[in-house]
Amino acid sequence: MRRSLLLAFLFTVATGLAVTVAARESDTEKFYPEHVRVAIVRDSREVDLGIHGHYFIRESAKGPIISRGSYLADSRVRLLRKGILVGLHVYRLTHLTLEPSKDACILIDGRPFRGEVTFIRTPENRITVVNNIDVEDYVKGILYHEVSHLWPMEALKAQAVASRTYALYSINPAGKPYDLTNDIYSQVYGGKGSERYRTDLAVDYTRGQVLTYKGKIIPAYFHATCAGATEDAREVWPKAPDIPPLRGVPCSFCRMSPHFFWKKNFRLKDIQEALNLHGYKVGPIKQISVVDRDRSDRIEDLKILQSNGNELIIKGVDFRDLMGPNVVDSDNYQIVMKGYYVDFIGKGWGHGVGLCQWGALGMAKQNFNYKQILAYYYPQSVLMDYHELTPQNGAPHK
Repeated sequence: MRRSLLLAFLFTVATGLAVTVAARESDTEKFYPEHVRVAIVRDSREVDLGIHGHYFIRESAKGPIISRGSYLADSRVRLLRKGILVGLHVYRLTHLTLEPSKDACILIDGRPFRGEVTFIRTPENRITVVNNIDVEDYVKGILYHEVSHLWPMEALKAQAVASRTYALYSINPAGKPYDLTNDIYSQVYGGKGSERYRTDLAVDYTRGQVLTYKGKIIPAYFHATCAGATEDAREVWPKAPDIPPLRGVPCSFCRMSPHFFWKKNFRLKDIQEALNLHGYKVGPIKQISVVDRDRSDRIEDLKILQSNGNELIIKGVDFRDLMGPNVVDSDNYQIVMKGYYVDFIGKGWGHGVGLCQWGALGMAKQNFNYKQILAYYYPQSVLMDYHELTPQNGAPHK
């Protein structure tokens, strides 16, 4: 009976999940750009560079051409007082853009990338490298790191839409020369070397499709395993949009995940040091306990009782961040004190908001298609082609 109700719900939502595929005739009407800027190296002293094929060098991404070449052997990029050193040549600039020809490839620290690459001298005299990449090629460089390329195609397509949506939502953060980073704090991006046949197909099958609510792109968050229920975005990020697609839903599809259950053991001294390192003034710890949980059973607040009797109340999400998101797998755990040690016995991996990746796998194995998967994890969202969005009806929620 429960599965019948779920099927009926998914059919109802999916049939209302509008997909607009016709792009506008004039490129001038497009609001979202075709490219995203990804920081692939940040604050480095030097970078290895190679270019296999013809290329141009510009003063900036849209600046005039100042040099060109047919091949650049492995070279070192360093900062000098008077400019940027590339191999044996000094460019008296703070920004330097390399534009490859269509068939050329740029290698940064041995990794191949499509699109343009800009070297930026930061105020701290470090090098940040930004890859200006077509959004579809960017998503192709993501999927292999986010989900297995051997998963069912419908799960891969769901992830492709979520990743594309999140990327376009993230465009133009205030005051930054890039939109995204290449790590878990944006999306893990490996460039051309991370492309695989089946994940590329998933991107091509869903080309241009993004998730929206009331005509606006949403931040399509995703995580590995929710372990029973996804989380309300506002519980993790208080400034997240308070909209139906970002509210938690029950999930019974991810039980096969290897991350469904976990257990970690910590020395109380190590937790004390981590708290102090992040600005909390904490003495020796006597006990850690849960103050309260939210409706998805994740910890809202923890109480740190010190040996001197002082107490610290800290948000569960803040505690996980300072310990490390890959150290404490989720905010859903029980606490067992063991003298100078403590066990965290938990469920799930990740913040829990939006698409549950192992849940998407479970749904795909039960023959749900990607539209139904997305409709379930992002309730009331509408699937659209991002070329159809304009400044009037497509400005992202911020």
